[in-house]
Amino acid sequence: MTDVTTDRTQNEAELSAADEQLLRELTERARTGGLKLAGEGGLLGKLTKMVIEGALEGELDDHLGYVVQSRFYV
Repeated sequence: MTDVTTDRTQNEAELSAADEQLLRELTERARTGGLKLAGEGGLLGKLTKMVIEGALEGELDDHLGYVVQSRFYV
């Protein structure tokens, strides 16, 4: 099973400088494009949804023992 919890004794993953820059650019593009950062329909909600869906897909793949080829998104 994929471990999604963090253990304080393990080294915590750090974002690279490139990843941090990408997040800053994404935030700025959302802001200048009129997308709210928080609240209903905002960037934070969309990112959270994507992260949770990705984690659940990983859990499902791990549980089944193979990668499901067909994913349907709405």
